[in-house]
Amino acid sequence: MVKQERALLTRERLVRAAADAFARRGYTGTSLQDICRSAGISMGALTFHFSRKNDLAAVVKEVGFAVTREEVERARHDAPDPLSAVVAVTCGIVDLLARDSSVRAAQAMHRTAPVWDEAWVPQVRRLLDQADRQGLLDPTVRTETLVRLSVHLVHGAAAALHATEAPDPHKAAELAELWSVILRGAARGSAVGCGERRSDRAPAAVHRY
Repeated sequence: MVKQERALLTRERLVRAAADAFARRGYTGTSLQDICRSAGISMGALTFHFSRKNDLAAVVKEVGFAVTREEVERARHDAPDPLSAVVAVTCGIVDLLARDSSVRAAQAMHRTAPVWDEAWVPQVRRLLDQADRQGLLDPTVRTETLVRLSVHLVHGAAAALHATEAPDPHKAAELAELWSVILRGAARGSAVGCGERRSDRAPAAVHRY
């Protein structure tokens, strides 16, 4: 029993150390030796639990996905309506990115294996579809456009967090402020799109917020 508990603790230390390393340097920039040094565990102990770096990375991804999905469910249930839930979900995910290395690692490894978005984007899409059916969106706004916007906002915040030595705990608040501007609409009169004059076709803004 003691050996089993010790083995479990060793495995958990390795996963935490790997998550920290992958979050900082990415999958290709991290070696098994780096993880061993960080965890204070021998290479033999590491290979006992994980024969390949890819096996260890897969577990880190699973942990990051699970934590992300839990946050999505929590934020979704606490929100008063589906559009508010989209804001809460994306801000909650950015908060996770700032404080949980397994989530940062899963997002960082997304660049080579784009699957982390599957932990939250489908739920955002469903929420926006619900918001559309409930009349919470301007009828000229496509829900898929807001899905892409959500992805850009979250990954933009992630890129900013990866660029700093110490993750910024205020990124979620910054994202909430951005959503406030987006949902209210920033332009007076006709909005100006990329490469367009004010008199040209203008994208619609989301109202009610």
